[in-house]
Amino acid sequence: MAHERTRDVVLTYRYLRGAMIGLLLMLLLSVGYQWWWETGHSCWLGSISAYYYTPARGIFVGALCALGANLIAYKGHSAEEDVLLNFSGLMAFVVALVPTEPDGRCGPNAYTQTAPEIAAAVRNNIWSLLVVAVLAAGVVAWLQRPGRAAARARRTVRSVVVSIACGAVVLGELVLFLALRDRFIALSHGIAAATMVAGVIAVMVLSALRVDERHQGRADGRGSVYKRIYITLAVALAVALGTAVLTAVSVAGLDHLVLVSEVIIIALFGTYWGVQTKELWDLRDAHGPEARAAGPTAE
Repeated sequence: MAHERTRDVVLTYRYLRGAMIGLLLMLLLSVGYQWWWETGHSCWLGSISAYYYTPARGIFVGALCALGANLIAYKGHSAEEDVLLNFSGLMAFVVALVPTEPDGRCGPNAYTQTAPEIAAAVRNNIWSLLVVAVLAAGVVAWLQRPGRAAARARRTVRSVVVSIACGAVVLGELVLFLALRDRFIALSHGIAAATMVAGVIAVMVLSALRVDERHQGRADGRGSVYKRIYITLAVALAVALGTAVLTAVSVAGLDHLVLVSEVIIIALFGTYWGVQTKELWDLRDAHGPEARAAGPTAE
């Protein structure tokens, strides 16, 4: 019975990781389909977010919300990774629910909305997200209260610093939403998108730093290989993110560079997630069916 429970946990974990790769691929395919079939492969919008106003809207919102939920559900390998994954997941919801400005490059948008209609949608969606986030935080705090087994993760200086940094971004977004609604609609999408990716980059670096710990006792040298891959992907992702942010805020006439950077960001994250899935899959198999109940891959 214990072995069956372990198997269920590991399979659920693996399917969760696989689903996240599928969501990223679905988002890219939806945007590619819109470009190829709907515009006759003659016109690209300036960013992936701009496809919110096209027939790709359903996939854009649905994929990002599902990705956000999966990031929150996924448990990191350390307290700080867990904070960053939760933060990036929450920001993914904001990216999905607060649209960017319409892009008129490819003619009239399929889903034209007035400013009041967008504001009404943002109010509805963000209030719903806010209430659920507060309830979820309350449940987590109750489960991790002193004396319960769930409160097992010892806080470190690094996890406290990460929590403060992520909390400052969330607090800033909350202040904008409650006090400066117009500025929230104008700014929050970009802030959420950039910080969501920044959180993922931090997770990649932290994962690379813990590779040796995960591969302790193995002499095949794979740990060093995975560490180099993760650091390389994190650096490339940081460059792509910096390019997208700088282009969006300061460079005129090169707006498609934002779209290209976003596609690269999605591809790099998908690559990292796939490589890490392979790493953790191998670790689980190496420990065999008698590994501890959750196994290394389910922690």
